[in-house]
Formats: sequence, structure tokens, C-alpha cells
Amino acid sequence: MSHHFLLLHFGAQCPWQPWVAEQAREAAKRLNGRADIMDATQRRDLAARHRLFFPFMTVINETTRMPSPMPAEELVRIAVEGFLPPPPSPVLKQPEACTGTIRPLTTSNLVNTCHLCIPSEEKRGCQAKAAWAARITRRIPGKILGFSTYHNGQVVGAVEFLPLALVPYPLPVKTPDTAFITCLYSLENGADYRGQLLKRLMEHLRGTDYCEVCVIAGKRTPYPNGPQAFFTQHGFQPVNELGKVALKEGEDEIVLLRKKI
Repeated sequence: MSHHFLLLHFGAQCPWQPWVAEQAREAAKRLNGRADIMDATQRRDLAARHRLFFPFMTVINETTRMPSPMPAEELVRIAVEGFLPPPPSPVLKQPEACTGTIRPLTTSNLVNTCHLCIPSEEKRGCQAKAAWAARITRRIPGKILGFSTYHNGQVVGAVEFLPLALVPYPLPVKTPDTAFITCLYSLENGADYRGQLLKRLMEHLRGTDYCEVCVIAGKRTPYPNGPQAFFTQHGFQPVNELGKVALKEGEDEIVLLRKKI
């Protein structure tokens, strides 16, 4: 069998992208297979075909969809043996809600947020994201990409958004007056700054032409922006279930949620 690894990615929106591309190429090399790296903003047909609802996703042999960052050896194992989902991990208790100093997120300070989701030594993804953001903000009114929270001089949380029309995911809504939350995240240190950030984002959007905001969340897990209960607690309503996906934490259903502004 000739193994195929397809990495679909939403530009350089996630700083993991260069690393996961490298892992897909290495896995293909070890199996004498093939790796294709495709930007979904240029190939929306592939995004629709493979149900891409994440900043990146490795599709193995046209069957297994892996949006988690996986090392090459794990990709090889899944390609040969198939994906055996682990038992679902328990729903973790929500960390304590905290507040900090909120600042607008722009191309000038975007790189300060990279350590929230990727090891500090992995610089390529941060540089790629900064270049990607510089290009995409030309199409965003006000040039604001979101907001970040600082505590003791360090970024501890961030929320990013884009006009829905710029997002290549095959979503059931594609209206020009919808904002889409691409990422909402916080340091995994027992403190949760996401509620504060979400409130500030809604305040900002009320002063714009947007009429609603959408987000994708895991029903059970915090990936890509979950769990779902966090958003329903903040007034979001489920719109559609988008299907199951294979995660390191076990399979989970992902959900599209929406809130009027």
C-alpha cells in the first residue's frame, strides 16, 4: 500500500503549521509514500471534501483526520495500524476565571502570543504567522486581529477573529456581517482569562458592521476552542454539529456556535 499524508492548513494562522508539515513529510519518507501540503485558502474544494474546521489537519490515507500536532513516528503508526481512539478523557473542571490587562492584538504584538500554544524554541511558526497576519490584515477593517491579556508583563491569553468570508472552512453560514473566532486560548496554569477576552471582543464588535459572531468548539474537549459548555455559558447557541474527529484525547464531536452582537 502506498501511504498518503495530506496536510491541509489555514495559511499560517496556527504557528504549529511548519512543524506539522515537516512531520507529514518525514512520515511519508519513512513509508516511501507521498506527502502533500495544501493551503486551504487556495483549495477550498479540499477543505470541503475533508471537512476542515481547524487551523490544520493531517489526513492519512484519505480516511483518518488528525487535527492534533502529531510527531512523524505516530503518523507512521496510524498509517500502518489504523487509528485506535483512546478512551475519552474526563471533562476537566473549568479553571478559575481571572482578569488582566487587555490590549488590542495587531501585527506588531502578535508574536507575543505564540508561546501560549507552541514551545518557545519553535520559532518558524511564529515568524510564519507574523508574515501571514501582515498580509491578511490588509483586508480587515481597523487592522485589529483580536485581543490579548497581560499579567505581570506576560501574555496569558488571547482571542483572534476574522471576517467569516476569509475563513476557508466549509461552514453552513457565509455572511459578510459575521465575525469568526479563529482562536481563543489561555495559559494552562489553572487561571482562565478567556471569559474576559470574549467579553472584550463582543464589546469591540458592537462598534462595527458585524451582526453576529461564530466559533467552533469541541463538545467535550477544549479543541479547537472548547469545550462547548464554556461558550453556552457566555450566551452562544449551537447551530450545527460538524462531525467527529480523531484527537489525542479520544474522538470528539465538534460544534458550530453563534451569538448575536
